[in-house]
Amino acid sequence: MKLEYHEYKTKKIVNVHKHVDGPWFWGKYTAHPYVGCRSGCEFCYCRGGRYAGRRDPDKFDTLIGVKINAVDRLRVELPRLPDETITCGDWQQPAETRYRLSREMLKVVLENDFPLFIVERSPFITRDVDILVDINNQSWVGVVFSISSLDPVLKRVFEPRSPGVKRRLQAMSQLASAGILVGTSLMPIIPVIGDDKTHIEAVVKATKDHGGKFVLGGGLTMSGVQAQRTLMAVARLDPALETKWRSMYNWRSEGEPSYSPPREYTSRLGYLVRDLCTKHDLADRMLRFVRPGPLALNKRIAERLFLRTYDLELEMASNSRIWAYRRAAWTVDEHTQSVATIYKDEGIDGLRDLPGIGNRIANQIISWIPKIQKHISEDSSSAA
Repeated sequence: MKLEYHEYKTKKIVNVHKHVDGPWFWGKYTAHPYVGCRSGCEFCYCRGGRYAGRRDPDKFDTLIGVKINAVDRLRVELPRLPDETITCGDWQQPAETRYRLSREMLKVVLENDFPLFIVERSPFITRDVDILVDINNQSWVGVVFSISSLDPVLKRVFEPRSPGVKRRLQAMSQLASAGILVGTSLMPIIPVIGDDKTHIEAVVKATKDHGGKFVLGGGLTMSGVQAQRTLMAVARLDPALETKWRSMYNWRSEGEPSYSPPREYTSRLGYLVRDLCTKHDLADRMLRFVRPGPLALNKRIAERLFLRTYDLELEMASNSRIWAYRRAAWTVDEHTQSVATIYKDEGIDGLRDLPGIGNRIANQIISWIPKIQKHISEDSSSAA
């Protein structure tokens, strides 16, 4: 299939999200120079919806939008933003070989001393390891390699043009050797044919063997054009699988699928990933970068609250309980005064006056404050 480029100037490059992406990638900003992807994975949620805009979803992998002013816009917008982690760059080939926008965007991130997060399928990212090391020495870099399976059959079916998995793992090893935090985004885990212990443990073990520190596991979501393409792909592999997938996603022939698989399935998958990570001495969540400062304690408390939401999801707790912790996490993460100061000056009543902070969560925060303060103090001493 012929590859074409559509060059244009964007009015804005940085997407500022309402809340930090906890407890997953911990980013608040995203900035990407290209729209579309040559890999053309069948399960990619970006093929339709807001990301693709008005573009023809069938040309997602053959017509790549190129924001030729991406670097200039980033240089204007980034200095105006509060310090938070930015997800930046896109090393897909051959676009990056031709335009080199991702590398130049890294230079802007370095100039402005922002922490950086990258989720990537392309091993081409290692070309820019020099800048990544500079950013990591100055602030922080986290890199997640997207891998859905090590099974070559599943790769041929769902991501036939993506870079080889072995090359991704080699890139992971190179970045880990350079002192950069790396891990795997095991998403999406392919239902029925890729969600068993053998398939998942193979990815977990490979991550460990190549210097990774964590594996984030997530199931397959189904929506719009992406859902149709993914279902057709699995039917080509085995027509009987279409029936099983339709049942899992409550998808009748004339209707739309459920966006996510059942909670019981998601919970089982999450616990399986966690158990296998524990077995291989890996984490099933990514470390959050928190810059030292007066609000570092808020960020660490919010981190714990976000992590609790994930645990509650695995436990299949009530949605109201999950959302209570999520709202509390947002409140603490975004508050402009230290919760330790609030507690010192106003006691528990001061914490309960914050939006979404009830008595139970307020007491949890109080129990965490001295422990987190101690860790922050120790970290500051060791850094000095």
